[in-house]
Amino acid sequence: MIKWNKKVPQDLISRLYNQSASEICDDELANEVGWALYARCESIISATNGFEKKILICPKCGADVALAENTFNCPCGFNATWEEFKKSFTGKQLFGANAMPIFLNYQRDFPRAKTYGEKLICIDTLIHSFHIRYADDKGLTNCVIENDNIDVNRPTGANLIEGTLSEVILFLDKLSSIEGYSQGKEQWRSIAERANGGDILTRDTAL
Repeated sequence: MIKWNKKVPQDLISRLYNQSASEICDDELANEVGWALYARCESIISATNGFEKKILICPKCGADVALAENTFNCPCGFNATWEEFKKSFTGKQLFGANAMPIFLNYQRDFPRAKTYGEKLICIDTLIHSFHIRYADDKGLTNCVIENDNIDVNRPTGANLIEGTLSEVILFLDKLSSIEGYSQGKEQWRSIAERANGGDILTRDTAL
């Protein structure tokens, strides 16, 4: 059985943002949030590559395992059939789609972050990003258009943070209020209003 890293609790992220707004630089908390998001990104990257490229990062030893004869078979002893693999991540928001470059950038950048501020920038950039329409036109990978009427679709936070899609959007809006990011807050509300009546706020995708 493949076990994926879970989404990060909202209250953990909220505590980090509230403390930061109060000028409390809790490096230990920043590490806890940052590495929890890192682990979730690793699962997203592995699940997406397994589905699209048929190469899975072994959950036991970390080696790349190519699909052969409908099975991922690692020398370390791990194995899973294609159907077992698909069942393990379907419905868990583990498909990176056209936000894969964002998850990959975080995987690269967060371990390099040394200061509290650098860690917060990595975290904030990650959770406030979006799945971008026509990402393939920009040389990005895994483009999946969910709503052709808008340029940005689902927030990456939906893949990373506990809650339904609509709950995550409301949570991110609250975070923007904490930090006083008026422009960010307006953007979230604009996205929500434009998406409402479509399916972004009311439906979570199968993957």
